[in-house]
Amino acid sequence: MGITIKSEYAMRIMMHLAGCGQNNPVSLTSILKEAKVPKEFAEKIVSDLRKAKLIASARGRKGGYQLTKPPSQMTVFEIMEAVDEPRKIIKCNFNEECCSDPESCAIKNIVWQNLWNSIVSTLKSISLQELVNYCHQGVEK
Repeated sequence: MGITIKSEYAMRIMMHLAGCGQNNPVSLTSILKEAKVPKEFAEKIVSDLRKAKLIASARGRKGGYQLTKPPSQMTVFEIMEAVDEPRKIIKCNFNEECCSDPESCAIKNIVWQNLWNSIVSTLKSISLQELVNYCHQGVEK
């Protein structure tokens, strides 16, 4: 179990955009440098975030990317869902038809489903702003 690297990079990008202020578009060059995301990942991720309407892009010399709403109104789950399949966090696919023995079905459909529900609830309860605030607190220490 764990957050995929793609989701982690997406959260880094979003944290960088949130930390730079919503009024100023941020260049991809700045994202690559400050969020420490490889270019091949960053291009795909910003495209996915744009499709999900979490960020907007502006062309031109002063162009770049910016959040479409305040970071306090964006959740970690939204970010992950935009770029990845959050269900990759756990190993069960919840496909009842694939279970051939009752013990496996009980584990998959009760334990893993309850775990998944708890994970979703947690991811939806954490805002992008909380990530940014935590990051800034760590810098101040």
